[in-house]
Amino acid sequence: MSLNEKTVNLSLVEKNNPETSTPAIFDESQIMMKKKQKEDKPIIKKSIADIIPVIDLTANGFIELRNGEFMEILQLTTKDVYSLNEVDKNLNIYSFAYFLQSYLEDMKIVPLNFPVDTTIQQQHIQRKLERTDNQLYVPFLKKKLEELRFIEKNRTNREYYLFLYSESEFTLKNKAIQVERLLQRTTPISHLSEEKKIAILYKLNNLNSKTK
Repeated sequence: MSLNEKTVNLSLVEKNNPETSTPAIFDESQIMMKKKQKEDKPIIKKSIADIIPVIDLTANGFIELRNGEFMEILQLTTKDVYSLNEVDKNLNIYSFAYFLQSYLEDMKIVPLNFPVDTTIQQQHIQRKLERTDNQLYVPFLKKKLEELRFIEKNRTNREYYLFLYSESEFTLKNKAIQVERLLQRTTPISHLSEEKKIAILYKLNNLNSKTK
């Protein structure tokens, strides 16, 4: 074999050897991979309105959800079972257990702490202060007013709400009637105003807030 043939064969071996070969400057596979990774980046929501599942309130007062369903919020009237006698306590416990066994649809019980609202009582005491003619009453009324303000600022009520779900408003209304019938004996429900429902939704998304 001539010297020229050896040189050509050696150059071919070096070219095919991955340890000695030089990588290509423009690698199309790497470009396509980077492009795919860029396309697969998650889309960031622009505002909280794009994140929360609530869309609007319907004319019937139900909450419309982003997934096409509707939701109703009912308040449960609670009681202190420890202050009841043994018979009444068992009756309440068994009745609520029967409700949980009988109502097989989707629901959620949500406890929330809301500040004690003493606005009406404060307004009443304030009117008494403005109208009283006996100055001996003034110190007592002022003390009572300060107590009401302290309670409103530092104390909360533990409230329990029942969330019901359905694919239509008509079905949701029937579910609310069924729940009311099942709980009317021991745990009556209260229908909420639209303002209260909005306050509950705000509280759920702002748990440290002082919303009334």
